[in-house]
Amino acid sequence: MADGESVRVAVRVRPFNQREKDRDSKLCVRMLGPTTTVINPEDGKDKSFTFDFSYWSHDGYDNCAVSVSWIEIPRERMRPDGYNECGGEGMGTDGATYADQKKVFDDLGQGVLNNAYEGYNSCLFAYGQTGAGKSYSMVGYGVNKGIVPISCDEIFKRIEEQKASSPDKYQFQVTIQMLEIYNEQVRDLFSKTNPSGGLKVGSHLFFML
Repeated sequence: MADGESVRVAVRVRPFNQREKDRDSKLCVRMLGPTTTVINPEDGKDKSFTFDFSYWSHDGYDNCAVSVSWIEIPRERMRPDGYNECGGEGMGTDGATYADQKKVFDDLGQGVLNNAYEGYNSCLFAYGQTGAGKSYSMVGYGVNKGIVPISCDEIFKRIEEQKASSPDKYQFQVTIQMLEIYNEQVRDLFSKTNPSGGLKVGSHLFFML
């Protein structure tokens, strides 16, 4: 993150899933730069909100070799490896430009990694209702990797680079923990069993002498 910044907030809009298409849902969101505008479908009135990033991922993209729950692309527009890339500048609704997984990582994930390399604690928090697209942004699907797997790739690339340049200077230890907050309960995603009611949440005090 840039100097002086402590928190960044981003929003992302996904394509309609099949249930929404079957219900003939209407698009009520527009994005321009960092501004997201929500339109009331009943009276047409709108309200705008400005974030650090507003990611348009509803349409304007090409290439999907596999079918996932909320992405459908004509097969004649598939890229061989199945990556969903921007179809072109301004190709989305009202001139929006599709934000692919790499764009989201470059803006958000890379800053978290840079802070971690410098020894600072960083947190990336995905929030939204079930089916909003959190898992796609964070984990991804197939070659459309999300922030977490891309970050893992980048960490080990960085380690290999450091080893190659100074093989005797550094030692590396990588640990990982994945937690989920669902229905106000914390679950350890790496554990086969979690206690009833979720993991205990508490405060830890650290003293430096």
